Amino acid sequence: MTFESIDKLLDAILAQPQWETQRRYQLLVKCWFTVVNHRVAQHTKPIALKDDILWVSTSSSAYAQNLSLQRYTLLKKINRRLNESVKDIRFTTAKWYQKSLVEPEEETNLVNPTILGIDTQTPEESFPITPQQALQQWLDKIKVRSHSLPHCPSCHSPTPSGELDRWGICGVCFAKDHSSLNGE
Repeated sequence: MTFESIDKLLDAILAQPQWETQRRYQLLVKCWFTVVNHRVAQHTKPIALKDDILWVSTSSSAYAQNLSLQRYTLLKKINRRLNESVKDIRFTTAKWYQKSLVEPEEETNLVNPTILGIDTQTPEESFPITPQQALQQWLDKIKVRSHSLPHCPSCHSPTPSGELDRWGICGVCFAKDHSSLNGE
């Protein structure tokens, strides 16, 4: 018995006659992501092929409406690429937020990356009497905390390691980068 790659095994299975519908669906999924642009691809996913109608799930009803107005153009592109006849494309928000079969990692998305995990209360800390004392205590605490933190590779400011693990840069730089990408 020889070992074959999973791709070859899947191709062999999909080549069988009883898998024809699944094979067509897989081809349409690949074609879909080449026909639409990257931004649309992030907000859509083909979910079914029934009676030569491609069903595509969208992240919002606005995307469903917008794409339904472009469906004839998309149909032409898909049919031209595949030499197949897809009769129509229907867009829906159903099945966009399906539960994943894969269990999420232990609270990775629930943990705030800016939390340091450092005990913030020191025993010798006294309660401030004046606002100036409160400010000075806070500044002293920030100085002590920032000496032990790694630095952001972009702006070189002290950064919690959770932010660096999650984004590779500090939260401020991440927000700046993403606001410029979104055109804000």
